[in-house]
Amino acid sequence: MTERLQELFGQLERITNVQDIAYHRIKEGKLSPVLKTKTDHLGNEKWKSVHAASPVFVEDDQLLREIVRNPRPIYVQDVKNDPRSAEEFFLFGIDSILILPVAEGSVVRGIVVVASIGQLHSFTDEEVRQAERLVEQYREILLG
Repeated sequence: MTERLQELFGQLERITNVQDIAYHRIKEGKLSPVLKTKTDHLGNEKWKSVHAASPVFVEDDQLLREIVRNPRPIYVQDVKNDPRSAEEFFLFGIDSILILPVAEGSVVRGIVVVASIGQLHSFTDEEVRQAERLVEQYREILLG
């Protein structure tokens, strides 16, 4: 699974030019980190330890509530100036973010996050469409 996730992350990076990409499962109403790209900004172990110290609950996060109720991609071009931005975005130093749901039927079981850290990124409609198609192609692996 790790190898296939890294393959997905590489394709998402080629589409968006954003390097910090992660997959979280949703378990017991909170995010459960699975795998993240290794970057200078934030490595996999630090990412998991921050999540362990500061759990992210779906009901406490406006964007996660929205994506669970209406499974479609959501993006925030400028985290610092968007009122929907979650505390966790600031914890991880995220400037722009694309969140892609991984659904089983109508139930969201996880999310793929493309996070621009250290600079703003304007996600285009085409990037979002391509990323959504890719995540759908990898859905079985992500749900595995």
